[in-house]
Amino acid sequence: MKEKTWLSSHVPHITAGLFLIQPVMDILSYWLQEWGISNLPTLVLRFGVLGFTMLSGWMLSQRKRVYYIAAGVIAFIGLGHIWACMQVGYASPISDLTNYIRVVQMPITVLCLITFLRQDERSFEAMQLGLTGALLLTLAVEIISVITGTDPGTYTDGTGIIGWFHNTNSQSSNLCVLVPISLAWQLSRKKRNWILFWLTAVLGCFSMYFFATRLAYLGIAVVTAGMAISILLARRSDWKVAVGFLALMVLFAGLMPRSPMMIHLNATSGKQDERQGNINQQLGENLNEVQALIQKAPNKPKPAHTVPGSSEEAESPEEVGLTEVERQRLIQELTPVYQHYVKDFVQIFGAEKTMEMFDYTINVRDFASVREKKLMFAHMLMEDSPISARFFGINLARFSVGNNIYDVENDFHGIYYLYGGVGLAAYLLFLAYFVFLILWALFKNAKRYFTIEAASYGIAFLLCLAHVYNTAGVLRRPNASIYLSAILAGIYYLVRIRKYPDQTIPELPKNYQQ
Repeated sequence: MKEKTWLSSHVPHITAGLFLIQPVMDILSYWLQEWGISNLPTLVLRFGVLGFTMLSGWMLSQRKRVYYIAAGVIAFIGLGHIWACMQVGYASPISDLTNYIRVVQMPITVLCLITFLRQDERSFEAMQLGLTGALLLTLAVEIISVITGTDPGTYTDGTGIIGWFHNTNSQSSNLCVLVPISLAWQLSRKKRNWILFWLTAVLGCFSMYFFATRLAYLGIAVVTAGMAISILLARRSDWKVAVGFLALMVLFAGLMPRSPMMIHLNATSGKQDERQGNINQQLGENLNEVQALIQKAPNKPKPAHTVPGSSEEAESPEEVGLTEVERQRLIQELTPVYQHYVKDFVQIFGAEKTMEMFDYTINVRDFASVREKKLMFAHMLMEDSPISARFFGINLARFSVGNNIYDVENDFHGIYYLYGGVGLAAYLLFLAYFVFLILWALFKNAKRYFTIEAASYGIAFLLCLAHVYNTAGVLRRPNASIYLSAILAGIYYLVRIRKYPDQTIPELPKNYQQ
């Protein structure tokens, strides 16, 4: 078959191109939005790249059974999700389906990349070249955006440098993944370009520094310390490089008090103090009364009637909680506050239920925490949904109220609320397989498998998981999940495919199958 022959001979080029095109699509999407043009061209291009990758992987695979199993699992969860959504009325099914495709893109891409790596081992080198190229292009764009005055800033107040990219959390994850993998690849090459190496290290760290997010700053510490330790353990002859990484770690630790991250955090804290003053002023002379009532809430209301000598009568005031009169008084006083700070909650769930979920708080930090509000909104949605939602999730459209979107800022929670326990279990099992590969390799022969390259993939994996847990910017964002796909495929290659000097073929236990 001509097509298959052509694909076989161009697998490394396809692999490198898959990653080189990622920042290009992000930049295109950014400027289309800036110019007020529909992002349809970018959307079509992304789906086209995904379709080509899927078709290429399936055609080249010698293990099509794995693809059929994956397709079956994806179809089962997808159909279950549709059924669950139809229980409450399926609004915006097209956008919901599009979101599901985004979610399943990561495991699909992993399968395809593993096929490419099995087909031609040069694809691993090509993949690392593509990832390095993506990083260098990203760094170049950030510099150009600053020089030309076109950088929008990481935050709306202009703090931070993000370049011509949209999603803050996704781009933070991308930097944290690309920097260690690129540095390890350059260090592992026979012919090293030390100027390019240290330029990448310094610019990569400064990029994360000026990005101004806490996770990006964490990335600096983990990358510098992780690379230094890995070099000392795996290749002591490069101890001078390790010292260089430790010097970078100390430098950026010293710069933290003056970092854009701290500037943003301090500014945010000041605004919260001002808003707290507004709440106290709004309650006025009733503030002390409201605070006293809150101390008794959210315990259960006092029963309307008690039997003399009964256990109900013997309960302490703290156990009894609010009387019905007190509860209604508290609701009356707090309703204007809640309608101002969590208006959408009051609109969808009612004032009383909203107050119960927020424990009748008047602390502005509880209202200001976007992460907690989104998680609470999703929890309340799940409570108001049929039992089927617990298994297969909630329609994406239900997380939108007007112009506000309450999609939770934790990808694991997001997968659960969108695709239920079944969807989350499938995702966790998929990730667990690669965690098992890492542990098995280290247990089997740590000296063989612990290389600079392997360590870089481990560092990237940990930082990526940190973003998965703390943001919604990876598993449901194709421009970030593509790099997680590279990490997992790289782990698979390093454990199961690569031939090491002391063995012919790395093998897992005979009774273990992919």
